[in-house]
Amino acid sequence: MNTAHRTLSLLLLLLAMACTGLQAQTIVELKRGGTVRAKNMDDYKEELRLNERERADSMQYTDHLRRAFNALHADSLTLAESLFRQALKLRPEAPGNYILHYNLALIDVARGQLPTALDALDKVLKEHPDFGDARLTRAECLLAAGRHAEAVADCDALRPEARMPADAAARRTLFIRAAAKYALRRYADCRADLLTLLHADPQNESALLLEALTLQHMGQPTEAINKLNLIVAAYPQSADALATRASVLYGMKRYALARADYDRLVSMQPREAEWLVERARCLVALGEKTAARRDLDKAVQLGTPQGVVQALYNLTR
Repeated sequence: MNTAHRTLSLLLLLLAMACTGLQAQTIVELKRGGTVRAKNMDDYKEELRLNERERADSMQYTDHLRRAFNALHADSLTLAESLFRQALKLRPEAPGNYILHYNLALIDVARGQLPTALDALDKVLKEHPDFGDARLTRAECLLAAGRHAEAVADCDALRPEARMPADAAARRTLFIRAAAKYALRRYADCRADLLTLLHADPQNESALLLEALTLQHMGQPTEAINKLNLIVAAYPQSADALATRASVLYGMKRYALARADYDRLVSMQPREAEWLVERARCLVALGEKTAARRDLDKAVQLGTPQGVVQALYNLTR
């Protein structure tokens, strides 16, 4: 894994971590097989205008929606999708159907079908540009898809600063925008967003880690390491904090210290092949080729494709 790929992996890892802090907002894990936790139907009742439904098909429409939202909460994505589509067929012109299309997009995201999800979200936002949940979800998808400038534009449209500090969705928006700016190498702008976020939420581990990475790229590696040392001290069992510090130490060519962090990661998560591969990278740099090869052999046994680590294998000869 090269430096660019490690940076992207860290970004998506931090993004996934930040998902856990968001309440009263739809949450999607941006990885294949991720779960969907959605608002329930009562949250959308006014927008769906269900109180105005009196005909038999409306009652069935309502029943489909209740069952669909319950299925989402149970992570039964196939059932939820089927029920939403049945509801759309029953009442194709219902004014609240954009909520259904939005939730179908969430299911696509959870399945790792980002292009399909983005198409659906584009259509929803074209008709309902003020639908904040859909715009935030699209920003997340755009970030994961590598369309960073567009992700920043969506976050800008949500005006997170105006809703800080109490609004959890605003804090989430600010983190997504910071991550997108980081990917665009707009490090000063990225850190400005992170400092705003950390002022409201000083214990946000994802933001703290991304700030350290940002400092590294701003030419302040010592300050980055100092911050990472504090984070690791505060969260000694955090694999994310250790992995971030190890990555920064490796970038500074402090291979022995990076190796020590990977030792801890391997001890904490012995079946996580990535830590073995990264420790092997450190061992190669330290001249410990036999130990590096052992780690690579074990990583392959755990499922890492041989081709992914072949270049490292070549360095162990």
